[in-house]
Amino acid sequence: MRLEPLFRLSMRYTDGSWHRPFGGEEGAGFGTGDGTVTGGSLSGTLTWANYPRRREDGVWTPNARGVIRTEDGAEVLLSMHGQSVAEETPEGLWRAILARIELVTQHERYRWLNTTFVVAEGEIDEETEELWFEAYACVNDKVEHRPTMGHAPPEERFRQADR
Repeated sequence: MRLEPLFRLSMRYTDGSWHRPFGGEEGAGFGTGDGTVTGGSLSGTLTWANYPRRREDGVWTPNARGVIRTEDGAEVLLSMHGQSVAEETPEGLWRAILARIELVTQHERYRWLNTTFVVAEGEIDEETEELWFEAYACVNDKVEHRPTMGHAPPEERFRQADR
């Protein structure tokens, strides 16, 4: 498998509510926010909501949904799941995040994203509630044939192997 850079997400919470309802480390929250998507293949604005769970071991599990509105007028739905772990940093409360992003759209130019497996890495500054992610398309290099479903990506670098 090969990772190809796809876009960068810059996000910030505009509202949130965080709870530890059972008296221990386990928690839950809900937050909404906005952001931007920048990259050669996808650029625009993002509106999103997150309903994460905090596990007993302190790991947050993002569960975000949103919509990307592209610069050319398309809408792409976003779903994100992952893990957020505390970092050792003297600067404050930072967390490292790994996530899987699913994108879906009916817009012809971006339909290739419907079958693109996307992973992301990033961080959140818990004091400012600002996040960033670098997102990558996972390209299958082990198969011998191109897929029979979905739409072809606009760039060769996003197409799986055809030996």
